[in-house]
Amino acid sequence: MNPAPFEVKVGEPEHGVQTIFVRGELDLSTAPELEGPLDQTLESDEGSVLIDLTQCEFIDSTGIALIVRAWQRLQNDGGNGRTLVLCSQNDQVRRVLEITGLELSIPVHTTRDEALAALSG
Repeated sequence: MNPAPFEVKVGEPEHGVQTIFVRGELDLSTAPELEGPLDQTLESDEGSVLIDLTQCEFIDSTGIALIVRAWQRLQNDGGNGRTLVLCSQNDQVRRVLEITGLELSIPVHTTRDEALAALSG
């Protein structure tokens, strides 16, 4: 069974949250495809950022590092009330997030709706 083709889609801002949807395998070869849209989203100052990994089938250390850099960028810029959260239902992806300790710094929710509810307070 072949993995889904990698795809990044930036959704329309919703309730002050900009969502980036990631589909397929986020690894060394595909991370650059996420980097550009993620940078643009962080620069846009459109509100908090939700990286939706619901359709992400695999994530490696390159993908984790990219997410951590984005989170650090918001933290270092003072965030202006902005934050970064993740959502994922994939057991493999969630396990990597857990093993790396990422979920101790960046909130990880099971669904997009849960993440949006947490961001809206």
